[in-house]
Amino acid sequence: MHIHRRVVWAFVALVFLGLVAVGVAGWQQGYRAYVIHTGSMNPTLVPGDLIIDRPAATQHLQPGDIITFRHSAGPDLVTHRITSVAATGIHTKGDGNSTADVWTISPHMVQGVEQTRLPLMGYVAVYFRQPTGVGSLVTSFIGLFLLWRLFFPPDEPLRGALPSAV
Repeated sequence: MHIHRRVVWAFVALVFLGLVAVGVAGWQQGYRAYVIHTGSMNPTLVPGDLIIDRPAATQHLQPGDIITFRHSAGPDLVTHRITSVAATGIHTKGDGNSTADVWTISPHMVQGVEQTRLPLMGYVAVYFRQPTGVGSLVTSFIGLFLLWRLFFPPDEPLRGALPSAV
């Protein structure tokens, strides 16, 4: 029975380390995750979605691509669809907007091109960016560990435990 617990814990640890390794490798290759905050891309992207962008090859941008970009010197990022690419720049529009965006962006302002969308996972990402989110994750792991020990006690007695009376 003791070996089964070790196998389960080893599996959980390997899955966790695998996810961390994939995240780090993706980050180093230029992949980024962004949370959708507004409904400007409805119904394609809705508030709370998480998108994973791949690095933008600016020479391959084309109408129909969904890109994340800075439209000014400010810190805000926008995720919209490319409507046209011209010598003067890139024109975009949100799928849920009735009119095209007023700005023209240059290719160097593009942060990434949509690779995949994870519905509603943006809420999870925002939650875990908060100190209370991380604290709740740690508390949950401790709680699961304690429940595991309660329902599956170790076969051998704890070291230093008092001997049982006969």
